[in-house]
Amino acid sequence: MVLVVGRSPAGLALLDTPVKPKTYTVNVEDPPETRWVQVLKDFKFMVPELNKTVQTLVPAEFIPLAEQIGAQLDKSIIQPFADEIKGVAKIFGLPLGEMVLLNIIYDMTAFCTSVVAQDSAGNIWHTRNLDYYYGDVLRNMTIVVNFQRNGKTVYTATTYAGYVGILTGQKPGLFSVSVDQRGHKVHVGTYWQNLLIAILDKNSQFVSFLVREVLENVTSFDEAVRQLSYRIIHAPVYYIVGGAKKGEGVVITRDRLAAVDKWNIEPLFGKWYILETNYDHWTTPPPSDNRRTPGIKAMDKVGQAGVNMTSLFDVMSTNPVMNMNTTYTAIMSAGNPQLYTTWIRWPKEGGGVND
Repeated sequence: MVLVVGRSPAGLALLDTPVKPKTYTVNVEDPPETRWVQVLKDFKFMVPELNKTVQTLVPAEFIPLAEQIGAQLDKSIIQPFADEIKGVAKIFGLPLGEMVLLNIIYDMTAFCTSVVAQDSAGNIWHTRNLDYYYGDVLRNMTIVVNFQRNGKTVYTATTYAGYVGILTGQKPGLFSVSVDQRGHKVHVGTYWQNLLIAILDKNSQFVSFLVREVLENVTSFDEAVRQLSYRIIHAPVYYIVGGAKKGEGVVITRDRLAAVDKWNIEPLFGKWYILETNYDHWTTPPPSDNRRTPGIKAMDKVGQAGVNMTSLFDVMSTNPVMNMNTTYTAIMSAGNPQLYTTWIRWPKEGGGVND
């Protein structure tokens, strides 16, 4: 299926051929160092590209910091994630420091759009686009994982093979979570700041590891919001959380130490959706990256009664909500967990509707 989703800034049609990724099962009762073996064997061919990504994205002066984290991984990263990263590095044959970098790179480089909406029947929907500047490598490594215990799925996530954290996930019947980078330079910090915090602050957590920990252990929407609001993390982000009950939807604006704002849906007062990109919702996004306004226009056109899988996919396909860096679109509904769907996006600029 080829979609024409609007016009690029250059005036050419932005086209897309969405593909659903492969779904895997990971047993959280297996030893951490081996639980990803069956997944990663399908992606060993990507190792040269991963090496190239690290060399391209990370300035050479920061590699020693990552190596230091690798040398004291058990002190810098909590279990089971430390052992999982060791296992991934071993399977891929990559230096441990490089594997650490690839697992914390989100703290530095990603841009996204997330929406939580309540339809007219009271169902909560959650959708997101995840954008990266080096998208082709990650498109080829995008997977859906059912994390299971005792043969039952505890939570589902869309992630990248070899990336043990979670940026998009759902706990059936309870809540869904997505992570958007908090994009302003004042908030995000720099490579060296985030890496030094990872080394020095033993009480802090990587943003994506916290999401996975919450999905695995928390059993209510309210507790998920509390932990995502007040656990110390390495880098400022937005945690977007959707529930399974009417009125459960919030964007948590985070600094490293705690939430600075919680922005809730309020359907009884006409605020039936919230849309977050990478800028504080009370500020104006820069003209160079205004995905917010087109996203809002698209949601308003859908209307509360029109919210469904197809209409949300169309919203997330609106240019520039979907852009040349979009790697995947996910749609979730914790109250209807069977609807969880992900599409790998392959946007390109074309000359017209027949391209």
